[in-house]
Amino acid sequence: MRIIASDFDETLLVKDKDIFKRNLQAIEHFINNGNIFIIITGRLYTDIKLLLNKHDIKYSFLICQDGAKIFNEFDYSIKDYLLPVEKIDKVIEILDKYKMDYYLDDGYNITPNKYDCIKINSKITDRNIAKEIIKEINEKVDVYAYLSRTHINITDSSTSKSVALEYLMYYKDFPKENLYVIGDDVNDFEMLSEFNGGVMTKHNKKLDSLNKKEFDTLYDFIKYVENN
Repeated sequence: MRIIASDFDETLLVKDKDIFKRNLQAIEHFINNGNIFIIITGRLYTDIKLLLNKHDIKYSFLICQDGAKIFNEFDYSIKDYLLPVEKIDKVIEILDKYKMDYYLDDGYNITPNKYDCIKINSKITDRNIAKEIIKEINEKVDVYAYLSRTHINITDSSTSKSVALEYLMYYKDFPKENLYVIGDDVNDFEMLSEFNGGVMTKHNKKLDSLNKKEFDTLYDFIKYVENN
C-alpha cells in the first residue's frame, strides 16, 4: 500500500481541462489498486466539498485549513486545532491597524464565534503590505501566518500540513515510510520537508531550497509513486 497526500489548488485542480481529467483518472486508478489518496488543502470543508462533489473527485481522507481540521474516511472530523482567543485578539489588533478586512472560520463556515475559530483569513490587495503584516503577526503572535495567492492565512502554531499528516498516520496506524507528498506553495513547505515527495514544476520559489524532484502534473507524480 502506498499513500499520497496532495495539495489541491494548482496541484490537483488545474485550469487545463485535459490535465485535470487525467489527474482524476490517475487518482481513481491509484485508489482502486488498494492505495490511499489524501487531499490536503488550505480550503475549508464546505468550500472544497462542493468541488469534490461537482467533479466526482475520489479521495480516501481529507485535511482542510492547512492541517487545522482532519477528516477520516467517512468525512467525520477527528481532529481540530483551534486558535486560542487571546491569539485571535492579538492578530485582529494588527489587522485592524492596517485597516484589513478579515473573517474567522470554524472549518465549515464563516463564524463570529472566536471560541470555534480555527483560521483567520484576510483578502489582500497589496502584496507588499501583506508581507509587512505577516512579518509583524509572526513576530508578535505565536501563530502560523503565510501569504497565499489571494489571502493572508493564519492558523495556530501547533499545526501545519505536516503535523496533520503525522496525526493521521498515527491515528490510522499507517507506515510513514509509505507516504509521498506533493504541493506547489509555501503552505506545503513543512510537509515537503518532512516526507518523501515532489513539487509541481510551477511552484513557489521558497520550495527551491528543498531540492525536490519536479513534476509537470499530478498524474505524472502518481505514476512515479506507483513505480517506486
